[in-house]
Amino acid sequence: MRPANRAEIDRWDDLVLANPDGGSMLQARAWGEFKRDWGWRPAYLVSDDPAAPVATLFLRRHVPGLGWLWYAPKGPGVTAAHQLARVLASRDAFDGAFCVQVEPELADTSANRLALSSLGLRKAEDVQISRATAVVDLAPDEEALLASFRPKTRYNIRLAARHGVRVDPIPCGVAGVATMYALMAAAFERAGFPLRPLAYYSAYWRLFEASGQGQLFVARLGDEVLAGAYVVRLGDRAWYKDGGSVTHRHEVMAPHLVQWEAMRWLRAEGARSYDLFAVPTQEQLATGNHPLGGLWQFKAGFTADVREFVGTWDLVLDERRYRLWRRAGEPLARRLRWRLRRDLLY
Repeated sequence: MRPANRAEIDRWDDLVLANPDGGSMLQARAWGEFKRDWGWRPAYLVSDDPAAPVATLFLRRHVPGLGWLWYAPKGPGVTAAHQLARVLASRDAFDGAFCVQVEPELADTSANRLALSSLGLRKAEDVQISRATAVVDLAPDEEALLASFRPKTRYNIRLAARHGVRVDPIPCGVAGVATMYALMAAAFERAGFPLRPLAYYSAYWRLFEASGQGQLFVARLGDEVLAGAYVVRLGDRAWYKDGGSVTHRHEVMAPHLVQWEAMRWLRAEGARSYDLFAVPTQEQLATGNHPLGGLWQFKAGFTADVREFVGTWDLVLDERRYRLWRRAGEPLARRLRWRLRRDLLY
């Protein structure tokens, strides 16, 4: 791989969309530029391999005394282990790195895990909240799409409409951001997840919005805001990045209508698949007490297409520095990051 030139960076999202996996929002230029202010430096690398050209956003973090940690969020955008091997073949591309972390969206199969291990990669603690996601096929017409949902989900969508709930796309201005953040705070508190600062979410919501790729939706009953969702579209793929709802008025089922109206909007914009992001893996569901369990019940109403990926893997370039990072550096960095900025490491 080599650094992208100026012209390639200017059309970065087009290159990402041309990747074998069809592109990911976490490989978009907006995500790389957003991360500049949160401890990471973006590196835009491209492969000139004619068999499978791949454009990959790597985020780099300098670790004092150890060097650089490189991380490709939801990347590289490959569909097979042999494509990943070609992307990682040139170690010189990762200047100053002691570790390169990758998390391609390859199916979590024993064959793929064995293939990654054979490339010298080591399974690491997953960066993303979950290795699994649920994907809605937006290609059918609206009637067929609605019919594909579980009966209870269809009922809840119609119930919300009968109650008078309305859903509107709103800009990510000061009021819109504050409204959405308050909804997320309520949801995160219920789930027991740490919530990053308002400035974190505001920054990438506005960047994706400015790129014409992000949209915020809120559901209201009268003047009261009940639920919200932030969605991102890149080409014909879309993602449910963030959401939240109030702790009361569950009977009007506002979150269901938010998702339905977001899907209708995404279809009109050209999206043909809608990634609902994190759901528990089947192994996690079997325990019966996973933090994402309630969210899974909600998302499963929209689709049965659940995909589990291999998660995060490490390419170790310096064994001594890598061990120091894992044993001491990373735990310390996580604690300091949260204490100083109320932010997570990644």
